[in-house]
Amino acid sequence: MVPLSEERATITLRTLANGVRLLAIPMPHVQSASVGVFLRVGSRDETPATNGIGHVLEHMAFKGTITRSIQAINLDAERLGADVNAFTGKDTTGYFMTGLGRHAQQLLRMTADIVLNSTFPDGELQRELEVIRQEAIEYEEDPEDCSSELLDRAIWGDDPMGMPVIGTVGNIEGFTRHDLVRHVQSHYVAEKTVVAAAGNFDVEAWVALAGELFAAMPRSANSSLVRQPPPAKYVGHAMAKRFTQVSQVFLNVAYPLAPARQEEMSQPRWRVAATLAANLFGGGMSAPLVDTVRERLGLAYTADSTMDSGDVWASFVVHAVTTPDKLDALVTATGRLLRAQATTIDPVHLERAKNQLTVSRVRAGERTYATMEQAVEELFASGTVTPMADAIAMIDEIGAEEVRAVFERMLANPPALAITGKGASARIARQLAACLAA
Repeated sequence: MVPLSEERATITLRTLANGVRLLAIPMPHVQSASVGVFLRVGSRDETPATNGIGHVLEHMAFKGTITRSIQAINLDAERLGADVNAFTGKDTTGYFMTGLGRHAQQLLRMTADIVLNSTFPDGELQRELEVIRQEAIEYEEDPEDCSSELLDRAIWGDDPMGMPVIGTVGNIEGFTRHDLVRHVQSHYVAEKTVVAAAGNFDVEAWVALAGELFAAMPRSANSSLVRQPPPAKYVGHAMAKRFTQVSQVFLNVAYPLAPARQEEMSQPRWRVAATLAANLFGGGMSAPLVDTVRERLGLAYTADSTMDSGDVWASFVVHAVTTPDKLDALVTATGRLLRAQATTIDPVHLERAKNQLTVSRVRAGERTYATMEQAVEELFASGTVTPMADAIAMIDEIGAEEVRAVFERMLANPPALAITGKGASARIARQLAACLAA
């Protein structure tokens, strides 16, 4: 394994003349490699009329290229034993493969072909739209998935950040090949693209090939589309959707996370402090939230807290599953626990949270895809990649006051709240949100 002290020198980051960034992270202690193409585009870049098109495009990218059919795309990767996948998020779209390190250049060629040369055949589009339509219906009919989507609307209101990544059924049914091509031309551009790899591979050969494959990727014709976007305005609504066929209630609560000064937004330290706050509060069975509402009071079947974040946004999210008769007591206890953290931080729980985050970072550093994904997220958020040694040192440096201040700042805002399930109503949601804001 490369010693942590040497890690800084191993990360290669280069920018091509057209703006494409190439990122290579050697991991000589493994035999595999992950290769990906990541674009800074997601549902945030859509409108009500185009909501869901990015997700459709992600699916359609695998349905054929200029030189390969859908069958060839699948077989080429599987002949190498490679895993192939993709995702669409609020602000990022990614295409990636994981296989043997010695196949890293082949994985790169195949991934580049999917991103740069997809043809979106009409016949395949009609079949895939029906698949995605069924997926969207499944989301709408699942109270837990629906609660997460409803929370986005509660956080951001009518802003595109509040729209579902998967889109609406009506939109999905109406998309055409022309719509996909137009979206690619607008957003699959050089300045928004990071080509990345992590694992045991020939870095120089891989970087040289990436440079060849992506040198001709077009730049954006609209400079406003590639600028750092401002964070969406936080709204903080309380919303609900009733599901009569279930006996549980799914609760999601969110508070906006931001540094004390706007200029710190692109710095990693405040994100580490915010992640520590989430780990401290609900990141394990011994955490105050879980120990209190689940183990001691029996108010929830499951409960946790996480930091949900992207390039210019972050939210502190509390998730719990309970029954209608316990909902009021659960929210009351959660609010009391949150306010307690804004007053003082227990040093034992801070130690626990720090060690949890350190172990999480170390374990991610032992997996090629997790290492690549972490680095790309940091690159989009701050323009740099934090070596593991620096990240662990940062975790160790953050003190109780810095974490306490995260709770104090976030609790200065009204909570965004979403409940779905049995007995859920807008009136109850508003009452619960008022309880948390008290």
